[in-house]
Amino acid sequence: MRRSRRVRRLPRRALAAVVGALALLALTVLLPGASARFTSVTGNPAGAWATDGVAPPTGLTVVQTCTRTPIAFRGAAASTSQSPLALSPPAQTQPGDVLVAQVAYYGTSTISAPGDWTLLSADTSGTSVTSAVFHKVATGSEAPAVFSRPPSSPGDMVGGIVAYGGVDPSSPVAVTGRTTGTGETVNLPTVTTTVKDTVLVYFLAKSGGLLPTPGALQERWRLSSDSEGATAADESFVGPGTTPSRSSSTPGSATEYVAHTIALRPTAPQVGASLSWTASPSTWATGYRLERSTAGTAQAPRSITPVGTTSTTEGPLVNGTAYSFRLWAYRGTWTSTVATAPLTPAC
Repeated sequence: MRRSRRVRRLPRRALAAVVGALALLALTVLLPGASARFTSVTGNPAGAWATDGVAPPTGLTVVQTCTRTPIAFRGAAASTSQSPLALSPPAQTQPGDVLVAQVAYYGTSTISAPGDWTLLSADTSGTSVTSAVFHKVATGSEAPAVFSRPPSSPGDMVGGIVAYGGVDPSSPVAVTGRTTGTGETVNLPTVTTTVKDTVLVYFLAKSGGLLPTPGALQERWRLSSDSEGATAADESFVGPGTTPSRSSSTPGSATEYVAHTIALRPTAPQVGASLSWTASPSTWATGYRLERSTAGTAQAPRSITPVGTTSTTEGPLVNGTAYSFRLWAYRGTWTSTVATAPLTPAC
């Protein structure tokens, strides 16, 4: 008579434990760096895979970056003649440059100008000398600008055109100041500007004399006609604030004068952000995700790799707008806690 053999089966709990152990073993083999992480976590009863597995970056710092195109002097050209006065743009003029013209003459008459030139100011000292300032944006095909006195008031004229690149074509003049008077010494007007990195352009006109350029300035022209002299100069001004005091003197020539100070507005800066942080100690993580938001609206996060990266840039940003930046480490669907930092650029 045959005896039947009884097969011993593992209890369900024991079988589940074996399957779990095999799964963890496979994880340590397949996941790079997971073996060390597994040892670390299991050796620390207080640890947990979700928090200890992907550690966050720390020390997130966000600093604004302001990139400006500096205002550049292109060239200047001056001339004198009986009315009409034809002023040619400087040969170095490029499309988009801002041209500024001065025309000085004896008397108080109003002169005519080409239709594409905008009058900034026309000032007369007594009845002896008038200085008019105009501006326009260069198109690249400029013809000479012709300025004329009325037929009832003929006479000589003197002036010039100066060209600058990097000036805001939509609003080229930030602020202007003018002064008139009589005397040997002319104090150029000071102005207060909120604009950074401007160029100050000075125009002087004097009846029966020629004013020298103040030593701190760069002379662009100094030219006289039969009745008056015209001087143009400029200098860079970092700003914002009140411009420096400048003066010019002609000893023995206490005649009437007109002086202009013009602060040019540079093109808007390119605004951005420079971010830096201390890398996540989870060297097995893939990298980071960075999210930028403003007014409650967040852009789609972008990835930054590898995990050893400790800096990046963001932009362009809008000057004066409040931003929030969020940075976290990740691997697959595992993520760390989030590091955050605000920035409101003020370039």
